[in-house]
Order: sequence, then structure tokens, then C-alpha cells
Amino acid sequence: MGKWLAILSLVLTAVLALVIWDSRRQEFPAYQKAYFGAVAANAPTQLLRQWAQSQRIEIKQQFLGELRRLDRCQTCHLAVDNPAFRDVAEPLRTHPGLLDSHPPERFGCVSCHGGEGLALTTLAGHEGAEGQTKRLLKGEYMQAACFQCHGEKTLPLEASGAVVRGRQLVNQKMCLRCHQIGGKGGNEGPDLTVVGSRRDSVWIYAHFINPQAMNLVSTMPRFPLSRDDIKYLTTFLLTLRGGTDRITDTRYIASKSAEPGWRWPEKLPEPKAPPPGIDGLPRFDYDGKDLFSGTGCKTCHTVGQEGGEVGPVLNHIARKYDRDVFVRLLRNPADVFPQGQMPQLFLNEKQIQALADYLMTLR
Repeated sequence: MGKWLAILSLVLTAVLALVIWDSRRQEFPAYQKAYFGAVAANAPTQLLRQWAQSQRIEIKQQFLGELRRLDRCQTCHLAVDNPAFRDVAEPLRTHPGLLDSHPPERFGCVSCHGGEGLALTTLAGHEGAEGQTKRLLKGEYMQAACFQCHGEKTLPLEASGAVVRGRQLVNQKMCLRCHQIGGKGGNEGPDLTVVGSRRDSVWIYAHFINPQAMNLVSTMPRFPLSRDDIKYLTTFLLTLRGGTDRITDTRYIASKSAEPGWRWPEKLPEPKAPPPGIDGLPRFDYDGKDLFSGTGCKTCHTVGQEGGEVGPVLNHIARKYDRDVFVRLLRNPADVFPQGQMPQLFLNEKQIQALADYLMTLR
């Protein structure tokens, strides 16, 4: 009996170790091998080829002393300044613009894009680990980062409109009767001066939909807000940051308006075909259950006995909808429920498919 218990213990230990390894495995070694391999295969000079072949697979990090930050994003995003990778899928794709005025070695990536600069996996860096507030900024939420340095006076309306509209709504709804921002306002509700450092976009968005679902003792009323109004308010609140999240160094603060005729950088075209030598770019699969937590779905929805009360309970959601509905909902919530308040999560196609697969298990 003792022998079998010992064998069973060893098996369980091995399984546990495998599970832990699988949950913590990092994608960057495969991305770096693919990148340096492609550079070496297409190098126009022997010197460049030797450089690519001599590169070590390691964590790439930048210490941004003036900003008091450490940024490891380029551990995966190695090709941000390499025009030869313009049509390659992320993370090995050329940055669409602004690097001349916002060099990564000075600004890093998190300053503009948000996310967790110390992370070494896509899920932790982009979507946020459990309890993490540093979520990647996407869509109009990116205006919150731009606004930190530029403000409304040095940005065109298309790059600051969501923040400005959110601030207008704060005044229209008289939020400062209960909340304080920068020492001004009431004391009934929490101080919002640095709320952008304490909460992420999903939590703030969900709180506007149903405050009591996020905080049982909240006395905040449920305002009749549209999906867009909630998005604008959320974008403005994301600008309210403190500590190292707040940029205070005046050398980073824009002092003049954008040049006449300035336009927001065009989005890079969707990748067509990878350049020679990068056909084997690794594409890691996502676990739908992990994504459900990482993308903030649990903030609003309950599965089993865990989750929020803002949105519907999803315990048996697969009995009500088929997979195609889930896919369309995750791509664009307004397409399935025009009057609903679910936010746009800006998921990539693999994430959408993984989440749809997970939702189909909820029967």
C-alpha cells in the first residue's frame, strides 16, 4: 500500500509541476529566435548577418530613469523600428508611427500603450493578471495616455475628444458633489484624484453600469448613461494617475501644439504574407478560461460561484446561444446587443476563438 501511495505522490507532484510550468511558460524565446533568424536570412550584408546570428535569447529591458520605470515590452516587440517587418503579424511588426518623436529608449512603451512593463507573457502584459490594474490601453482609451503629456491644447480633437467629453460629463452629472479630484469636491464618495492608478478600464466601466455590483455599500446612483458616455467617462478617469504612473518631468510635457495638418497616424495594414525567413513565426494558443479572468470578464459576469454581478450569470449560457453569437459578441458587442452596455474589449482573433470555445463549455 505504501509503495502505491509513494508512486501516486510522485505522479501528482509531476503533474503539478507540469501545470505550473505550462501556466508560467513565456513566449519570448520563440519570438526572438524567429526574429533574429529572419534578420539573418534576409541580411543585405555579412556584418548584419553576423550580428543577428550572435544575438542571445534573453530578456530585453530598458530602464527609463527619468520616468522611474522599467520596460520589458521589446523582449517580444523586437521589430518596432525595423521597416522590413511592416507586414508581419504582432508581436514582430513595425510600429505604425511616432517613434521619431517618441523614441522607445526614452519613453518606453507603457507610457503610451499602458499595460504591465515588467511582464514577460502576453496575458500578464496586455490583459492584466488577477488583481492587476495595468491593462493595455486600446482604441479611444489610448487618449488617456496621450493626454498626460499633451493635454487638450496640444492635441487635435480626434486625439483628445474622448477625454474632453468625459470631463464634460463629470461636470454635467455633478460628480464633484460627492467625489474629490485634486482636492476639490465633496466627501460622500471616494477620492478620484488617482483612480486611474487604482482601477483599470474594465472595472471603471463596470462600476458606471452598476455601482452596487462592484461595491455592495456604494451609495452612488445608477445614472442613465449610454455606452459611449460610459466610455468617455472611463477614458477621462484613466487620466487621473499618481505615483510612478503619473508623468511629472516637464521634459516630457508637450509645450506646443501639433503642426498644422497633423493627423492621427494611420493604422498599419493587416499583415498579408510574412517576409522570407519568417514563415515559422510561432503563434501561441490561448486558454479561454485564463482569458476569461485576464480580460476582465469576471469583473462583470459570474461563472460558478465566482465573479461580478454587473452582467448576466454565465453558468449555462451555452444552452441559450450558439458559438457564432459568442464570436460576434466578442468582436463587437454592439452588433449583438445594440442597447447593451458591454464594452469593446479589442480582442484579437485567436483570443475571440479561445473565449468562444470556453463559453461553449458553460452548459
